[in-house]
Amino acid sequence: MRRIFLTIIGLSVFLAASAQGGAEALLQEIEANNPELKAAAAELEQERLANRSEALLADPEVEFNYLWGAAGIGNRHDLRVTQSFDLATLSGRRSGKAAGMDELSALKYKARRLEVLQEARRLCVDLVYYHQLLEELRDHLERSNMLVDSYERRMASGDATILDLNKAKLHQASIQGRVNQTDNERQAALARLTALNGGKAPSFIPERYDADFLPADFETWFAEASEQNPVLAYVRKELEVEQQQLSIDRLSTMPELTVGYMSEIHTEEQFRGVTVGVSIPLWSGANRVKRSRAGVAAAQSRQDAAEQAFYRQLRDLYRQAAAMKANAETLRASLTDTDYRDFLLSALTRGEISMIDYLVENDLYYEALEQTLDAEREYRQALAELKVF
Repeated sequence: MRRIFLTIIGLSVFLAASAQGGAEALLQEIEANNPELKAAAAELEQERLANRSEALLADPEVEFNYLWGAAGIGNRHDLRVTQSFDLATLSGRRSGKAAGMDELSALKYKARRLEVLQEARRLCVDLVYYHQLLEELRDHLERSNMLVDSYERRMASGDATILDLNKAKLHQASIQGRVNQTDNERQAALARLTALNGGKAPSFIPERYDADFLPADFETWFAEASEQNPVLAYVRKELEVEQQQLSIDRLSTMPELTVGYMSEIHTEEQFRGVTVGVSIPLWSGANRVKRSRAGVAAAQSRQDAAEQAFYRQLRDLYRQAAAMKANAETLRASLTDTDYRDFLLSALTRGEISMIDYLVENDLYYEALEQTLDAEREYRQALAELKVF
């Protein structure tokens, strides 16, 4: 007996782990197939290439002149090749900014990925809810079918009236309509999940919720969440990039050096040598540093606002989730203690209660059951929103 008990426990753990693994595998499948994420990945590569081009030196310049002289003087042709060097590029500041821009692009992709996966998690919660609700509604429908069959037999034997039978059939039709409506809602959720999966049917459709993960301590969990959330990481990196741009703009007020080779070839004379030039930014960089300082201040304000909003949003969501969890557990415990469906049906069969009493009591139970499933669904939706990294 003990061996059988341990086998059942082990099988239950295995099935729970398999279901959770299936849900995670489904999310990985959606991440690989989602068309929006594929487009975002292509944009990420495009932005990286554009960022790299900004870290390169200016293109070299080649100049050629062919000059016609008066009669007897001859012609002249000139060749000039130059390359300009700015301090921001030579010092590696532009390369540092390009790397920061690469990180911003990657974080933007991660934020979009998080949005897609959160929507997928919410749809998985809906699918579990619809699956569990359909199980209960089909049980309700089966009991109503039994009730109709019973009253058809009783009417045939003269033990019931057509009014009783009509009540039973109306009750049956009402439940059948609820089953159809719930199944349609489930199909709509499944269609949306299929669309997220790039139009491919999901390889796994969840029927049970994953293990509960509501953090025991909000502040400790929030410290980890705020460090790993891509949206907050984006605004922090944005501030770093603005500071790098300020450093670049400060260096851009320094003279820019141009060096190269130049030759002048005349009929009787030839000149070749090195050319050196300096570009002094007297006007072009007048407001550049001021603009960058304003950009740094704006990025700092965006970071502060994002961190405060993120904290308030998650704190409120955490409190709501905790309250929803307590409510769902209370409803589930109460439901377990008040499941009198089998007793009601046998009491009606023995004539101890009337048809109206049976329908009222039975419907009260299923209303409480739906409230319980709704509460569990709301709690699981809140948990899906709390997965911010």
